[in-house]
Amino acid sequence: MITRPCRQYTPSMVNPPPKNTRKSNQRSPSLKGVSMARLAALNLIEDVMGKGLPLQESIARSREYDALDARDRRFCRRIISLTLRHHGEASAILAPHLNRPPKGKNRKAGFVLMMAVTEMIMGGGEPHAVVDQSVRLVKAVELAHLGGLTNAVLRKIAAEAETLKARPADAWANLPTWLARAIRADWPDQADAVAASLMMTPPLDLSLKNTGGDNTRHWAEQLGGTPLPNGSIRLTEGHVPALPGYDDGAWWVQDAAASLPARLMGDIAGKRVADICAAPGGKTAQLCAAGADVTAIDVSANRLERLNENMARLGFTPQIVVADATRWRPDTKFDAIMIDAPCSATGTIRRRPDILCHDNAPDFASLRQVQSGLLAAAADLVRPGGVVIFATCSLLKREGEGIITKAPETLRPMPFTEAELNLGFRADTSAGGHALRLMPNALRLDSTADMPQGNDGFFISRFERAAE
Repeated sequence: MITRPCRQYTPSMVNPPPKNTRKSNQRSPSLKGVSMARLAALNLIEDVMGKGLPLQESIARSREYDALDARDRRFCRRIISLTLRHHGEASAILAPHLNRPPKGKNRKAGFVLMMAVTEMIMGGGEPHAVVDQSVRLVKAVELAHLGGLTNAVLRKIAAEAETLKARPADAWANLPTWLARAIRADWPDQADAVAASLMMTPPLDLSLKNTGGDNTRHWAEQLGGTPLPNGSIRLTEGHVPALPGYDDGAWWVQDAAASLPARLMGDIAGKRVADICAAPGGKTAQLCAAGADVTAIDVSANRLERLNENMARLGFTPQIVVADATRWRPDTKFDAIMIDAPCSATGTIRRRPDILCHDNAPDFASLRQVQSGLLAAAADLVRPGGVVIFATCSLLKREGEGIITKAPETLRPMPFTEAELNLGFRADTSAGGHALRLMPNALRLDSTADMPQGNDGFFISRFERAAE
């Protein structure tokens, strides 16, 4: 099992109140010496694994997380990601030491144990500190009666840590049944590699507003990142608002693979382009940077508010429309349409490990209806001779290859050229060359460099609108 050591620093602790402080002003004694980053992580993990809530939604409304400084937030996110990403392996490690997993009111102690195992074994955390903090955590959440059990179990696992780290990783243990079956069915020859790729730590990829001349090299040096073949810059990590160029709008966060759909649209300078399902705006920014007259469309007003904020920082001024694109019909047709359709998001699991904790499969029937509806709408919204890009961040054929087989007859396949695909990705083309499949391990960098590998999984297809 490959381990990546945690950065060794002490997260912020809640210290005991000073003596002679009035009782009404004191913090709860049970929080003495507790890492607030770990406490926030525990509560967020409970939201995801215990209540089935999306991680980003829980983080957005977590006062505990919001109160952390930037360093503790990174630590908190790392603990959450490790736990969600490796929860199945952690459960298997814990099983021999527990008669049964804690349930009911005690279930939170089970999440503490899971956090501890993943931090020690998968994250390289110092065992003594992890055990100590875990015991403090169960006491902090009013489960002091399980403090002894927590201590005993984790001390045993700590004693076996080196042996456990040496075991082969078992990515399949972390995948829900519906996802494991789908991957094996769709990709039988590379299923193990696909499953393993979902356990990879994601990088921080940035798309530049201006990629001309030496600008890419300049920003790679400024940011301490690595230029990618597609023009993106890859960082290992970073607090985004604190990075050079953020306030100046020099770049935006976007996975390298997510930048390809817009690049494959062709020359769009001066053309009217609609970005359907546009929020949070990565592709909208790309289209604007390419010189297009962009209309960003999304059904969610709240998500478009975030897009508008991002565009303001970048200095772009697309037209923003709150609408259901399957019903929206403007007076003038577009030269090109970008569809980044809603999907299972299985290609983004590295960034959204909470998907691994969804025991129930997404409503694929409803998703397929939306995906097909958007493709049909694009045929109405684009002018004859115009281009339509249909993309999903899904690994599953039912949300890619299975959708375009039923594309409207007025949308003719528009094959990709070899030159267009020379962007540093190992990609498979299908459906006569107008469909592109990017697996999460399509982008490979120098394996000797201390830089995260891979990319988000994507499906991309291109069509041309036939004449009336």
